[in-house]
Amino acid sequence: MARPWWFWTGVALSCAGVLLHLPMFFAMRSMHYRMAGMGMGSSPEMITGMLLLVVGLGAAVHGLVRRRPAAEDAVAAGRYRVAPGPEERLSPAHRRLVAALSLALVIDVMKPATIAFILPGMREEYGIGAAEVAMMPVAALTGTVIGSLVWGWLADRLGRRATILLSSLMFITTTVCAVMPAFVWNLVMCLVMGTAAGGLLPVAYAMMAESVPARQRSVLMVLQAGLATGVAYFLTSALAAALIPHFGWRVMWLVHFPFAVVIILVNRWIPESPRFLVRYGRIAEAERIVHDYGMVLADDAPPSEPVAAQGALAALFGRGVLVKTLVVGGYALSWSIVNWGFMTFLPTLLGKAEAGRVLPLSSLLAIPGTALVAYLYARWSSRRTMVLSGAVTVLALLGLAALGRAGGAGVYLPLALLLIGTGAVTATLAPYAAEIYPTHVRGAAGGFAAACSKAGGLFAPPLIGLLLAQYPGMRVIGLCAAVSMAVATVAVARKGRETAGRELDEAPEAVVSPAADGRGAPAGVS
Repeated sequence: MARPWWFWTGVALSCAGVLLHLPMFFAMRSMHYRMAGMGMGSSPEMITGMLLLVVGLGAAVHGLVRRRPAAEDAVAAGRYRVAPGPEERLSPAHRRLVAALSLALVIDVMKPATIAFILPGMREEYGIGAAEVAMMPVAALTGTVIGSLVWGWLADRLGRRATILLSSLMFITTTVCAVMPAFVWNLVMCLVMGTAAGGLLPVAYAMMAESVPARQRSVLMVLQAGLATGVAYFLTSALAAALIPHFGWRVMWLVHFPFAVVIILVNRWIPESPRFLVRYGRIAEAERIVHDYGMVLADDAPPSEPVAAQGALAALFGRGVLVKTLVVGGYALSWSIVNWGFMTFLPTLLGKAEAGRVLPLSSLLAIPGTALVAYLYARWSSRRTMVLSGAVTVLALLGLAALGRAGGAGVYLPLALLLIGTGAVTATLAPYAAEIYPTHVRGAAGGFAAACSKAGGLFAPPLIGLLLAQYPGMRVIGLCAAVSMAVATVAVARKGRETAGRELDEAPEAVVSPAADGRGAPAGVS
């Protein structure tokens, strides 16, 4: 990193800021940890803690960000490329990276997953209705959409490692959501938390795509996407069952603190992407990393002239990548409509008793399903696996629509297929988005896909609710969700690109000119 002392000072200040909030939390033990109505300035420790959080975050950012290399260094780097080594196998460095990023992804999913478990206690403590408490998940989803876009862009400007560490540090700071006395402050902190959570996922997959050998890359990324979600929901539900009865709903935010600290402490397991380093002219650093990864830094890249760095939006919708962006974005948006729209209402349609029997049994099928999807994606075909996943989802929706009602044994098979299909879609989406774009926009592209996968949560639930009011049952809403997913699946079948077993695609241009992009602009971290 550019200034290690600044970064670690920022981490220490941020941790101290969180710890200074704990005395007030435990002081509310006699009130079962209820803090509603307490003034923000009622505790000097809390005020000092908030100041330390702000100063600590600023110091850490200053410690991570460095300036771009000189123009001549970036131009000279244009002849280099990262190539696979003679033996494409996972090195110890690869295993450490996979372990660290898997942990980061689990924490990333745990943050928004926690919301479902705190809403009942939050509603009771603040004395608010269902419409008001529903603003909490809306704030979180809004934050994830913003974070996916912003963090994806930052990953292509500051570096993959820098943005992962910044997200982890923001995970630490947002644990103080546990002691926010007013509901509106919970919304603000939840928005900030969502921003950090939404940004980490696409950056982690960009790092994986650029660092892991092609032979193992696809299967590892798909397994990560599927299993990290399952592990995160298991941990969240287990912690909620064990802690909420004794410490109240607020403790669910505090338990994220040690997990986020661990990600910071294992930062040495997360070196910068060698492809990113080469692109920005940091050849000496790239040489050390490719050696650990068993790769080769070749100097036989075709000559190229430096080009001005485009804005993220222009780069994703420009010539040569527009079709990719529309295909990936449509696939992600269609999944989000099914997941955040149709599936949000499933427990209501099934009824509490039926949902308690059907959903756990059906969700168990997603575990072996994830392993099968990972194998097909890596060894058969990434594009055809995505088409198959979308087709299974469509058939399941059509089956539920044909039933028209939620009761009866006939709902088991289509519901199991729906959970398998949607699980397969989400497991393949992020890896695919990371693999089909060149290095200079890979972070922004992953962020765009992640944002689309959350965007359905902002408009699908109210639209589905309106349809249910006019057309009760699953027939109409099932058909609407099926049409959306079918169109996206056909687009992948016709215009999707194959990635299984192939090296990452790169843009014809190899470097970004610092002079063209503003000499001295922030570029990344070591």
